[in-house]
Amino acid sequence: MTPVQKTGFALLLGAACMFFGTAAHAQRISSLSGIELGDLCRKESKRAACGSYLAGVVDGAAWSQSFGALVGARPATAFCLPAGIKGIQVRSLVVGWLAGHETAASQPAGRAVYQALHDNYACPTGMAGMYVEQRAEAQNISSLPGRGLVSMCTHESGMLACDGYLAGTMDSEVWARNYSTVEGVHTPVAFCVPKEIRGAQLRALVVGWYAGHEDALNEPAGRGIYRALHDNYPCASTVRPVASAPVVQSEDNRQ
Repeated sequence: MTPVQKTGFALLLGAACMFFGTAAHAQRISSLSGIELGDLCRKESKRAACGSYLAGVVDGAAWSQSFGALVGARPATAFCLPAGIKGIQVRSLVVGWLAGHETAASQPAGRAVYQALHDNYACPTGMAGMYVEQRAEAQNISSLPGRGLVSMCTHESGMLACDGYLAGTMDSEVWARNYSTVEGVHTPVAFCVPKEIRGAQLRALVVGWYAGHEDALNEPAGRGIYRALHDNYPCASTVRPVASAPVVQSEDNRQ
């Protein structure tokens, strides 16, 4: 490996570690802070990782709703994105929000993203809000299929984006259930990934799961991740599988 290649690998590894470093919470969340996410989103060379993380967070919010509906533990709907919103709009909104909320920016990235989207895309209240709660599976998700996720996770050029999407989806399952409080117990129900699990292990697990579930390759990637992680890291109180979760209709790719 040449010095240039070594330097590039070191930078890639450093960015990946931000997504998958061990957090101080009982449940595994990425060690990425809001400040670090803002830096990723502003750097042109890292925008794919930023976009993948944000897509994972938003997709995770939808699948957390779907899974929660199955087990009677659906979280409150934190945000409702318009169907036509694009990835660049979400990225710009989050970067701008972080710039104006320095305290929140120092907290975990997932919580900051949830608060930013809640502040700007709060769900309707009253009867309209009741409808949103009942039809949470209609939340906008990316068009990334399982096949595309496997491709990202198995090619060096796509691994950072893969790590970002996986981290965003897992963070979302935690923050979907406690997005509005700084302190407290974040209790997911779909899966409980041990905090010591690393990025390479998660990539291998997800890719291996798809190898045995070819039916999921053409389904939304977020749904496949929820199924894979629930199969391998189910929470103690969760007994029903996510395989029968309602299928969310994909909108335009926000990445």
